[in-house]
Amino acid sequence: DFGLDTTETEWEQVLDCWKLFSDYVNHLRFYKCKINERQIESFLCSCTSLVSLTVDFCDCADGDTDTVCDLINLVSVTHLEIKDTGHSPYSTDKALIKLTNFMPKLVHLSLSLIGVDNIPEYNLDSQMLPRPEYNIVRRIVEPKFATIVSISVDRNCISRDQLICLLKEPDLRLTSLKLYQYDIVDDAVIDTIATHQTEIVHLFINICYISTEHFDLLCRHLEKLVTFHFYGTLSDSCWLESLKYFKELRTLIIKDLNLHNFSNFPEPTILQRWLDKPRDIQLTHLDIGFSFRDDLSQPTLNIAKMCLRFVASRLLKLTFLRLSLCPLDENLFREITTNLINLVVLRVPMCNISDDALTGLEHMETDASKPPLHLLKRLTELDLSYNQVTDVSLESAFTFCSLKKLSLRNCYRITDCGLVNLSVQPESFKRCIEELDLSFTNVTDLGLSKLLPELKRLRVLNLK
Repeated sequence: DFGLDTTETEWEQVLDCWKLFSDYVNHLRFYKCKINERQIESFLCSCTSLVSLTVDFCDCADGDTDTVCDLINLVSVTHLEIKDTGHSPYSTDKALIKLTNFMPKLVHLSLSLIGVDNIPEYNLDSQMLPRPEYNIVRRIVEPKFATIVSISVDRNCISRDQLICLLKEPDLRLTSLKLYQYDIVDDAVIDTIATHQTEIVHLFINICYISTEHFDLLCRHLEKLVTFHFYGTLSDSCWLESLKYFKELRTLIIKDLNLHNFSNFPEPTILQRWLDKPRDIQLTHLDIGFSFRDDLSQPTLNIAKMCLRFVASRLLKLTFLRLSLCPLDENLFREITTNLINLVVLRVPMCNISDDALTGLEHMETDASKPPLHLLKRLTELDLSYNQVTDVSLESAFTFCSLKKLSLRNCYRITDCGLVNLSVQPESFKRCIEELDLSFTNVTDLGLSKLLPELKRLRVLNLK
C-alpha cells in the first residue's frame, strides 16, 4: 500500500526495494501518490502473483510516460479499482483501456470519477454528465462478459441510458452491482436490474429516488440477494412489506428514510396484523438510518416505532444492528435489547437514548429467554454516541463482561464522575475493554487518571 508524494529519483529508489519482494505481492494499492503511468507500470512489470490493483486519487507526475514493458504479468488480476479527480495516470481512455487489455480474467471492476479529462466541457460544479459517445465502461466490460461478475460505477463514467443498455446484455451475468449518485439510478434502471440481472447477490444503490412499486419489483426478482445497501428516498415506507421476498438476505442497510413519507404507510391495524404473522427471516446484519425531525406528528412517530418494533420482534437472528436518528424511547430500546439475544454489535447513535433506557434494564426480570442489556452474552461493541447518557448510566449499565468496544462520543453530559464509576466496575468488564471513545465529553485528566490504570487491555483511546 503506497501513499507517497515522491520525486522521480525517490520512486526509483522505492522501485529497487520493491523488486526484492514483488513476486509475493497479491494486492497492490497506490493512494494519493504523485506518480505517472510509466512509473506504475514499472512496479507492475515485476509482479507475478498480483490479484488486485487499486489506484486511488493519484496525481500524474511529470516525466516520461511511455510504456516501459508489456504487462503480461497482469493476467492473474481479477480486481481493478480506479478512483480519480481527472488528473490520475488512468484518467484517459487510452491508458485505461491499455491497462485492462492485459487483464483477461477480470472479475471485479470499480470506476469512480473517470473521464473528467476526456470531456473538456466537463464541470464538476454544474453537474454535467458524460457525452453520449463516451462509454468507457462498456469498452472495458464488453470483451470480458464471460468473466466480469462485479461492477461498481458512478455517474461520471457512465450515463443512465448507457447503464441500461449494459445491464440488458444477455452475456453479462452480475452477482454484485454498486451504483453511486442519483443521475444514473431511477425506476427504469431498477426495472432493468430486476428483469435482466436476477443473479445479483450484493446490491448497493446510493443517492436515488425509487417508487414503492419498482422497489417491490426489485425485491420480487432478486431472490438470491444476500446484501442490500440502499441510500436514498422511497416514495413511501411500504418497503418493509417487500422484505418478505428476500429469502437469502443477511445484510440490509437502509439509509436516509424520510419519516414524512410514512403518511402513505398502510393503516396501523393492517401493519400490526402483518407484524403478527410468523416469519422465518434470516437477516443477521441490519443498518437503518432515518431522517428524523423534531416536528414529526405523533401518528407518524407511532408508525415509525411500529417499524422498529418489527425489528425487535421478528429479526431475532440479528448479530449486527445499527439504528441512527431513530425515535427510540425507553420501552422500544428495552424490546430491542431484550429480544435480540444474538447481538454482537449494537450501534444506536443519535437515538435520544437516556439513562432511563439503560439503567432501567437493571430492574427487569431476568428471564433467561429475555435478558436485559447486561445479559447479552455475545455483545462486544456498543455505540451510544450523541445520546443523552450521563454519569448515572456508567455506574450500573455496563456490568456485562463481553464488551470490548464502547463509544460515548458526544455524550457531553458525561464527566469525571462517570469515569470513576467505570473504574469500579467488575474486573470482568475492565479486563475486556479494548477500545474506548470519549470524544467531545466533559472528562478531564482527573477522571482519566482514575480509569486508565484499570483498563489493562485498552488499545485505542479517542479523546478528540
